[in-house]
Amino acid sequence: MSIFSSLYTGVSGLNAAEIQIATTGNNISNANSTFYTRQRVVQTTGGYITAPGGAQVGTGTSIETIVRLHDEHAYWKLKNATTQLEYTQYMGNILTEISQRFPDIQSTGILKDLESYNKAWNDFASNPNESATKIALIEATKTLTQNINNTFSNLDRIQKTINDDIKLTVDEINKIGSEIANINKQLSGEEILDSERANELRDRRDELELQLSKLVDGVASKNKITQDSSLDSTITDGGKYYNLSIEGMTLVDGDSFHPLELEFDNQQESYSILYKMSDEKVIDLTGKLKGGKLGAQLDLRGRYYDQTENKYTDGMIQEYKDMLDTFAKTLITQTNNIYASSATEGKVSDPLKGLSRDFPLMSYDKNLQAGTFDIVVYDASGKEVGTKSITINENTTMESLLAQINADTDDNGDNNNTNDVDDFLSASYNYDAKTGSGTFQLSPKNGHRIAIKSNDTNFAGALNIGGFFSGNDASSIKVNSNIENNPDSLKASSNGVDGNNDVANAIVQLQYEKVNFYNEDGTVSNLTMEEYYRKFTGQIASDGENNNIVHSSNATLYNSVYGEYQSKTGVNTNEELAALIQYQSSYGAAAKIVSTVDQMLETLLGIKS
Repeated sequence: MSIFSSLYTGVSGLNAAEIQIATTGNNISNANSTFYTRQRVVQTTGGYITAPGGAQVGTGTSIETIVRLHDEHAYWKLKNATTQLEYTQYMGNILTEISQRFPDIQSTGILKDLESYNKAWNDFASNPNESATKIALIEATKTLTQNINNTFSNLDRIQKTINDDIKLTVDEINKIGSEIANINKQLSGEEILDSERANELRDRRDELELQLSKLVDGVASKNKITQDSSLDSTITDGGKYYNLSIEGMTLVDGDSFHPLELEFDNQQESYSILYKMSDEKVIDLTGKLKGGKLGAQLDLRGRYYDQTENKYTDGMIQEYKDMLDTFAKTLITQTNNIYASSATEGKVSDPLKGLSRDFPLMSYDKNLQAGTFDIVVYDASGKEVGTKSITINENTTMESLLAQINADTDDNGDNNNTNDVDDFLSASYNYDAKTGSGTFQLSPKNGHRIAIKSNDTNFAGALNIGGFFSGNDASSIKVNSNIENNPDSLKASSNGVDGNNDVANAIVQLQYEKVNFYNEDGTVSNLTMEEYYRKFTGQIASDGENNNIVHSSNATLYNSVYGEYQSKTGVNTNEELAALIQYQSSYGAAAKIVSTVDQMLETLLGIKS
């Protein structure tokens, strides 16, 4: 063994300590970095040589590699917790915004407008001949209907905004996937040997994976995960193989990237999320993606779109829209049922879109029920002169309905064929095949007046025949334009003669009666108007509260998992400073070896000279 071997021993110690100090300094510098995994130097002996006499003498130290203290299992739990937390976070933000559209405090909200509307009907029933009460009723109704219109419009706007956000989320997922594939390509070039560790690149890839977990539930497969317990904490990390999939579809395979694709339907103004296989087969992932922000967006907006109904068949916001539609439709139907029983000079329906002459009526509107309704005819003095009962069943079409009304029957049972309902009126249905819309009309003869008593069929109410309201859902409900333009045409009586207020009183009483609400899912709720509306707003409040409870649990879980992850991978500055002092001492000791060998060389050279 030569003196120069001893000098190299000291130099190797200097080099090792220098690398350790640099690595520790890098840890301290990145203590507050957004995503950084602390690193440790793996140091080992430099081997030995055999001295004269057979003694084995060490030759210093060497650095094997620099590893990051990463725990794949803790990181996997962090990603899962992040996915769940982001889902409830986004869901909570939207549900909070929706709940703000339904204040319903003492002075504002649809419930308050409904109360004012009912009061206006009560005032009109008490003073049916006063123009002021008629105008006040119309104004109160307009306030109610406009608030319903605006609330539905706000729900629709939120749904469309989420649809736009879906595009942004998918674009971000693709951006992250592309960058991960690029990092994998760099890793394959930098980690040629097993001892070579591109730690910063792996940190960046982990950071991107964590960002992706906020957006959607993805699965990263890293085969040949290795474990090393030789350091102060056990570390596990993936090998060079890498695959990232979403719902079984590969987004990243090594350095190859396979993007999600968006399909925009101009008619429904909705995005679908697709994946194209290697054989060009297209898979629709819209109904499958879950977790994270994208999962919440799809669960809120809806995943399945019905082209015939022009709306989603699922989704929380669609459920709210459907419930508001059901509330408005029932208010229209029940009010119009009663109002159509007032005698007027003719009855005309709103345009009935999609109802051809041979289409079953009960299939056209689920509010129509099997049974019989009555057409009542009054003369100019208000005397009832004829009544005809018309039957509705599942096979009744507009064609067969007209045949029943116009049939020459002995309605009065007096064997006189000149004083029956068909002698006082005619029924017609004008259908335009080009527009796909028709209008039902009852036209009186010789100054007679017509009333419709729907009974339990909801005939006049469902088809808006001579009704107080126009429209058929929350977006279209409004005061009948004829009444709005001519308040004096408002009727309070069934026979059409001033002084009677039985129709107005029946509408006032409607607020206390339980009626059938035909829900979109096929169920029927038997509630008052106020009870159904409170059920609707209660559903929104309940959804928000349930989400808040789950979100609180998710936040607690996330904080616990994050703390565990940081304890294994995060930088503890006190620990690093202690290590820095240790490595500084090592550097000084190694330097002492070098200086000692230097003195030995000087002595040796001095002897020779």
